[in-house]
Amino acid sequence: MYKKIKRLSLFIVCIMLSVGIYMYIGMVVTPKNIEDSGGQLYYSGMGFLAEPENTLDVMVYGNSDVYSGFSPAVLFEKYGITAYSSGRPRQTINNINRLLGQTLKKQQPKLAILETDCFYSKSTVEMDSTNILFAPFIYHSRWKEIKTRDFHDFPSRKEDVDLNKGYIPSKVVYKTKYEKDYMGNPKSDPKPFPKENEKHIRSFIEKCKKENIEILLLELPSPSSWSYAKHNAVKELAKQYDVKFVDMNIPRDDFKVELKSDFRDNGNHMNTYGAARSTEFIGQYIQDNYSHIITNKKGDKKYEAWNNVVDHYHRTKL
Repeated sequence: MYKKIKRLSLFIVCIMLSVGIYMYIGMVVTPKNIEDSGGQLYYSGMGFLAEPENTLDVMVYGNSDVYSGFSPAVLFEKYGITAYSSGRPRQTINNINRLLGQTLKKQQPKLAILETDCFYSKSTVEMDSTNILFAPFIYHSRWKEIKTRDFHDFPSRKEDVDLNKGYIPSKVVYKTKYEKDYMGNPKSDPKPFPKENEKHIRSFIEKCKKENIEILLLELPSPSSWSYAKHNAVKELAKQYDVKFVDMNIPRDDFKVELKSDFRDNGNHMNTYGAARSTEFIGQYIQDNYSHIITNKKGDKKYEAWNNVVDHYHRTKL
């Protein structure tokens, strides 16, 4: 009996040591700031955790379309509005609901912009780049650049302020293959949301309403993934909840997507030039529709640090 207990104890100790070593390796290879290799992947979508309390008037949630097509620096420079671009690759609406909960622990945004492309992204089982448990697999290439600090510093999204505010710029210009009628038939039947997604979409809207946060459903230009069938489904949802919906894929007097110059790939992600145009349009829309709750922060000493954000944008965009 004693030998069995001893063997079991040794087994448990070995398991605990193995788990401890694995967790330590995960800590070592995880990026310690946004400038490290893989840092944008780990920090950018959740960088709002490092922002001063209650200083963000607008939160923009979505997938990679958001961090490619919405620039908080442009928004502040043109309109004095503070915002964070909380987009992540293939981000799903259920994860966005979790981000909303984390946002509300430190910020009380006046407006939540929800980019609707994620409404049709089904949840998949994949390694979460924000979870340190998967770090040895996701960031294993960082062994080539490990520094002394990596062995004793813990990664913390609450300390590393992101001057891009979640936005990831790209100067690549790709002439897409799409024509101006890429949306298809305006009278297309609404394309249903995946059932699981619909539950999370409604939860997001209802949570924002409960917290007195205005909601804007937004579809950034995305010829490769958007259509009138999807547009018509979101339009119905917006009407049901009495929230605004803006689809930037539909030409209008104040904005038209430039298919030959606004994208860094074949119609999926915008480049720096397209993002600047899109953000200026969104800023004007916010000013026209939400000026009763969102004010211009330019000249306010509390927001002087945002001038550094604008300067950084201009230094890196060219």
